Amino acid sequence: MKRVLIAGGFAAAVILASGGLAAMAQNKPAAGPDIGHGEGLFDDMCVACHIKAGGGQGPSLVGVVGRTSATAPGVIYSKALQGAHLTWTPEQLDKFLADPAAAVPGTAMPMSVPDAKDRADLIAYLASPGNKP
Repeated sequence: MKRVLIAGGFAAAVILASGGLAAMAQNKPAAGPDIGHGEGLFDDMCVACHIKAGGGQGPSLVGVVGRTSATAPGVIYSKALQGAHLTWTPEQLDKFLADPAAAVPGTAMPMSVPDAKDRADLIAYLASPGNKP
């Protein structure tokens, strides 16, 4: 009887391990952010207002990660964003880009980036060495 229990326990362990491996194969961790795709998104979605060199309708986003909201010189900000006193961390940018009106009610930012992967790629680009002043 002891042999049957051991053998049965071994078989169960093999089945569980096999199922676990199959589940791991199906639930692969997502690839990291794609900075090149993020730059393409910036060029497609953001440059209408946020030109890279500054002087657009919105502030330049060069070096935005780590900057305090509503502090880029030469830009007229909404009262809502002026009063928000946010630090543009990747997490804060993710929340803001997902739904600007919910993150900062009264913001003038009309665009959102609803797709989480697109936001991650865009934020990775904004945080990249190639987007520093």
